[in-house]
Amino acid sequence: MARVVYYRLLNEGRGSAASWAEAVDRFAATRVWRGEPMWLATDKSPGLFESEYLRHLRLSSIEQVVGAGFVKLAGDETDALAVSFGLLRLSLELGGRVVVDDPDNPIGKQRLLEFVEGSVVGPLSIDDLMVSGPIFKRMPGTTITFYPPRYRGATMPGPASPPGWWSFSIQGMRDQAPGFLEAEAEAMRIYRSLRSIG
Repeated sequence: MARVVYYRLLNEGRGSAASWAEAVDRFAATRVWRGEPMWLATDKSPGLFESEYLRHLRLSSIEQVVGAGFVKLAGDETDALAVSFGLLRLSLELGGRVVVDDPDNPIGKQRLLEFVEGSVVGPLSIDDLMVSGPIFKRMPGTTITFYPPRYRGATMPGPASPPGWWSFSIQGMRDQAPGFLEAEAEAMRIYRSLRSIG
């Protein structure tokens, strides 16, 4: 059975449920998902599936649920990271409180994450919650390797990358960017360029 990452919007902050749904849709459109893209069901969702999913979730939840959704992972760990980093960023932009539930994540400290106003709830930063080893994104013809901020400090002498900075490698080229989403976007631009020139 495929791994599923669930997320719940428990407080919409400065936005509304509708503005959160629009923001999630905009974010989902910014990247290529291996499986189905991210979505957020709210009271205004037109689809029957989304409405029923939200209704059933509310019946079983002890907390007020403003919106919710899930992503079925199709063997791509970067989709799981994108859900977490995307919702963290949206909670900074719109305020509010979001919970990400990834019960089958092999990394115990990443199974349940809570974001409030762009920060992780708890004593650890988002960098501390990420693994210190590389993450691989397999693409047709190549593999893109992403290195979290703590990777350099954990595997080589010297300091780690600056907080929040992710490195990546694609076909022998290396670069870094000030966040996972930025690193993934730049790596995908390079990948598409290399594919277009053959």
